[in-house]
Amino acid sequence: MTDTLERPADTASGRAGRRPARLALLGGSAAFVSAGLIWVCRAGDPSVHYVSQLGATGMPTAPLFNLALLLLAVAAVLVERAALARGDGYVAGWPVATTLLVCGACFGVASVITCSPGCPVPFTDGALPQDLVHISFAVVGFVLAIVAMGQVAVLPRRPWMRAASVLTLVAVGITSFTGAMIALFRGDTVLGGNLEFTAATLAITWFGVFGLQVAADHRGSGR
Repeated sequence: MTDTLERPADTASGRAGRRPARLALLGGSAAFVSAGLIWVCRAGDPSVHYVSQLGATGMPTAPLFNLALLLLAVAAVLVERAALARGDGYVAGWPVATTLLVCGACFGVASVITCSPGCPVPFTDGALPQDLVHISFAVVGFVLAIVAMGQVAVLPRRPWMRAASVLTLVAVGITSFTGAMIALFRGDTVLGGNLEFTAATLAITWFGVFGLQVAADHRGSGR
């Protein structure tokens, strides 16, 4: 009689545990697709030097690029939902899920409010208010992605994920900072653009890998 009563409860618990795993898997997959779409846009217009220019008003790549950015926002939120379901399993100072949620919201805004043609730096000649909004949210979202990497890097679990987060954090930090300095001081735009694309690709790929890791954690706890 006891076994009969326990089996339905175990089954329900297993089903509940599979839902976060599916969310994380879907989020991780969405991140990989987002990175792929951005590179499709870059291949379609190699003359574009900086990432946000692909989604600027009037650009032929704008619809696909902004879809990729929105997909990244959705990916961040899906992984956030799955990470939140782990309770205190992903907390470093504050929940990683909180960082991912705000990060996803920032990318969502940046995908809707695009920069003007040429994507000028805010407060320079030709810059419009939309440029300030887009770049501000895109930069904050990118910084929060780096913060999430740092949080995962100090979690006492999955040594390989910690190592991957540290390596990605360092690589993204160096490439993005160098690219930003080149853009700010109007240096070699080709080099600066390549560095920015590299940093963006690494960050988005990290989202995908982390999503798969969260899915694996949920499946492991379910078993």
